[in-house]
Amino acid sequence: MIKVVVRAFALFGFLVIAGAAGGCYLLYQAFLAPPSLPEAVVLAIDLDQKLTEQGGDSSVTGGLFDGAGGVRDIVNAFDRGARDSRVKGAVLRFGGDALGIAQAQELRAAISRFRAAGKFTTAFAESFGEFGPANKSYYLASSCDQVWLQPVGMLGLTGLSAEMPFARKVLEQLHVVPEILHREEYKSAMEMFTERAISGPHKEMLESLVEDLSEQMVIGLAATRKLDPPAVRRLIDSGPLLGREAREAGLIDRIGYYDEATDEALDKAEAGGGEAGLVSPEDYLDAAGEPNDDGPTVALIYAVGGIERGGGGVNPMLGGETVGSETVVQAFQAAVEDDDVRAILFRIDSPGGSAVASETIRRAVLQAKAAGKPVIVSMGDTAASGGYWIAMNADRIVAEPATLTGSIGVIVGKMATGGLWDLLGVTWDAVRRGQNAGLWSGISQYSPGERSRVEAVTDDIYATFVKNVAEARHMTPERVREIARGRVWTGRQALGLGLVDELGDLDTALKRVREAIGVKPDAPVSLDVYPRPKSQIERAMELLTVSGARLRDGATVLSPLLRAAKGGEALRMSETGL
Repeated sequence: MIKVVVRAFALFGFLVIAGAAGGCYLLYQAFLAPPSLPEAVVLAIDLDQKLTEQGGDSSVTGGLFDGAGGVRDIVNAFDRGARDSRVKGAVLRFGGDALGIAQAQELRAAISRFRAAGKFTTAFAESFGEFGPANKSYYLASSCDQVWLQPVGMLGLTGLSAEMPFARKVLEQLHVVPEILHREEYKSAMEMFTERAISGPHKEMLESLVEDLSEQMVIGLAATRKLDPPAVRRLIDSGPLLGREAREAGLIDRIGYYDEATDEALDKAEAGGGEAGLVSPEDYLDAAGEPNDDGPTVALIYAVGGIERGGGGVNPMLGGETVGSETVVQAFQAAVEDDDVRAILFRIDSPGGSAVASETIRRAVLQAKAAGKPVIVSMGDTAASGGYWIAMNADRIVAEPATLTGSIGVIVGKMATGGLWDLLGVTWDAVRRGQNAGLWSGISQYSPGERSRVEAVTDDIYATFVKNVAEARHMTPERVREIARGRVWTGRQALGLGLVDELGDLDTALKRVREAIGVKPDAPVSLDVYPRPKSQIERAMELLTVSGARLRDGATVLSPLLRAAKGGEALRMSETGL
């Protein structure tokens, strides 16, 4: 017994010491003075990782221990460095293909502005995909002055493809019946459960998307590597390429190692005088400041992730963001009530989600405009379905050519798991009052009366979506139905259809903000982020709070399992999704 007590106290002491050490580390990180910069700065940018939209990993572990970087941090570092005489150039490190195509286009635009200011850029990869594709990574790397590849590395430039699994057969074997309704034929996200292969409309849509995205990449590669588009297509068809083949084809410039590439970059930076050093985008911005920190105030509001009612947020352990309607609405209200805020820049990267939550956010956009605050939307990788719903009423919509948008349609339904429970020998019974009281059950299929009500709800949501788009984009409902039908478009296609106003990045959208508030296109503005990103301390406290709640209430852990057992929770009524 004494040994047990001693061990318990020892464990308690260890936890106290570990907690204190962790707390000291967090405080040190939170209040650390900005780092000093070398006389000549070379930005060192790691792109061999998945990039978040706002910057920093959304999980506590990633945020505390150098997790994924952010597109916004990198773009801001390029734009701030473009007008900083201390910054001489940048070295970008590549590897896999974690980038989105629209993300690559956003960064290509920032690199172009950086180079136009007289700064050099060097891209390096040990291998552009090691026995795997790296089309998007190389697409971005090709916009640099020089592209380096390590010996034995390869260039995984092989072209784009789209593939998906289909679980209809296994669901049949498990006696699970997918009860899915969709509006209309291109709204195909749930086909993986209802079909055995890609349907005709779905295949037509995928072929159109892959063709357009491939064409964008070919044109971009041809321009930056000074090749003819037909030559680029031939090289893609012959990929992947060995290092010497890629060099002979004019796709890379040097074969060497990372230390050789960085040494050359540092020597180049020191040619103008002063000692050079490699600096990460985050450390550079901490020391030099953000590029948009002066002038009229513009609220920058983010909507990143699936859209849902309530507060939204992140999984504090694993990351993964959601757009909470309550959080976004509060951000809009704060921006409207702040007399210093002249306009709102609404950055969207979302595949959709709840139609109810999307409508709540759309209302906030309308109220901001009615209060005299112009709203300009900048679309990231995706702004589709509910992501388009929240964008359509903006004063102007700017999308990347590769943004996936549209998907004006609805998906409603559930998984009926009664057959699976029978197979397992589990029986269910119920007592109900009301003809449609079993509609929400994940056990039984829809009765004729229940299906009739679900069809009516689905039709009403779709009709509302179409009507709102028609009013917002100044089209007839008939025209909207022609281009809607649940179909996903690239930003370039959407421009031709009138669903967006202009192609470009967030910098382009910021120019439209300046126009809206009546200042010069290059006038300085101060971007204030709403909602304010959480600090490392706040994310750590969130982790402790969530962990404590799970210890106090076992139901927090068991609830997802119980919901999964009941079925039907993944597809709630009144949801739209890509």
